[in-house]
Amino acid sequence: MKKFITLCIVHFALCICFAQSSSHQYVTVVAEPDHADWTYHVGETPHFTAYAIRENVRMADTEITYSYGPDKLDAVAKRTVRTDRNGMASFTIPKLREPGFTSVRVEVTLDGRTYKSMTNIACDPYSIQPTTTMPADFEQFWRGAVDKAAQLPMTPSLRYSEQESNDRVDVYYLRIQSYKRGNYVYGVLTVPKTSGRKPAILRLPGAAVRSFHGPNELAYEGFVVLEVGVHGIPVDQDPEIYQQLENGALAGYTTMGIDNRDTYYYKRSILGCVRAVDYLCTRDDVDTTRIATYGGSQGGMLSIMTAALSPHVSALFAYFPAFCDLTGYYNGRGAGWPHLFRDPNEPNLKARMEVSKYYDTVNFARLLRVPGFYAWGFNDPACCPTSTFSAYNVITAPKQLQVGRDTGHWLYPWQVDNALQWLKQQFGM
Repeated sequence: MKKFITLCIVHFALCICFAQSSSHQYVTVVAEPDHADWTYHVGETPHFTAYAIRENVRMADTEITYSYGPDKLDAVAKRTVRTDRNGMASFTIPKLREPGFTSVRVEVTLDGRTYKSMTNIACDPYSIQPTTTMPADFEQFWRGAVDKAAQLPMTPSLRYSEQESNDRVDVYYLRIQSYKRGNYVYGVLTVPKTSGRKPAILRLPGAAVRSFHGPNELAYEGFVVLEVGVHGIPVDQDPEIYQQLENGALAGYTTMGIDNRDTYYYKRSILGCVRAVDYLCTRDDVDTTRIATYGGSQGGMLSIMTAALSPHVSALFAYFPAFCDLTGYYNGRGAGWPHLFRDPNEPNLKARMEVSKYYDTVNFARLLRVPGFYAWGFNDPACCPTSTFSAYNVITAPKQLQVGRDTGHWLYPWQVDNALQWLKQQFGM
């Protein structure tokens, strides 16, 4: 378990660095809501206590600037308050009028440096509904694409990694054909050295162009783990190659081909994830009744999408999924990563938004039939809670959500630990 939690913390390295830097700021400025769960109902007026802490002492007679506005949108007002001799100040924001999130930001300037923080409060979050709609032929489109891809032979190629294998697991580098002839999915397979059929996890990546290596720590918990990339390139190359691709041929890949639902970049990626599940089902050491998808951000989006499309997935864990409610900005509220359609003058905007509906996590979430565990925070700046709740609220399958209200684009270890225990319980482990 400790190894698993360590891996997850490393996986969120960028966000953990943010958390560490925040906790070691010289001045910590806080907007404390009067509801401990940061959650309100329509018609309520939120009250805040503001203070700034320097060297563990509240700062008296200090000016704090606060602003507020809808989640991921510009602030609608900006004002200042001054702390009293006890280092405390208070303010209110207007009455909440509809379900959603309001970002309350506070900042203090001291000796030419500005220190900031955000508290994203919720108003009836489980009543948030998406702005996107499901195309009438959504299921037909994806079923046809999956069936067509399934007609191709996978022609799997496995390369054993003696260096990464050990006395507990075997590690292989995998290539399977996917989507169309000559198009491949690459990944790392970690197999526990235990007898019999084992549950399996398809581990899906966050956004980036990078390598993957074994062994995957989840295998030490008893799972066969297949971790795949989504770019159709080998996952074991020199880091410089990925850097060149991310800055060159794959720069801005999230919008490549977006003018047509058949040419959009993620079509290949999604179908590749489904094919990866198909591959797991061919293995004698995998219990095909116990296969889960698992990932965060882009990986959370793909976890939901794959679970919706593959009949072989029986559970999923998705944390702060991306691509939720992509048409949000066009409709005057926050949307999920990669924050498309913010510019009303974008060329071919209406057509691109129609294409996005075939790739919006919300519409795959509507199709889910298997139990899922979900986790995110109110303060996520990348996959904002307005977007993730809009997807969660349309799920009719069994679901469980654990929120770390002050988390950004990262999770606490207890959220990860609880997800693993939930998954083991689902699989009778």
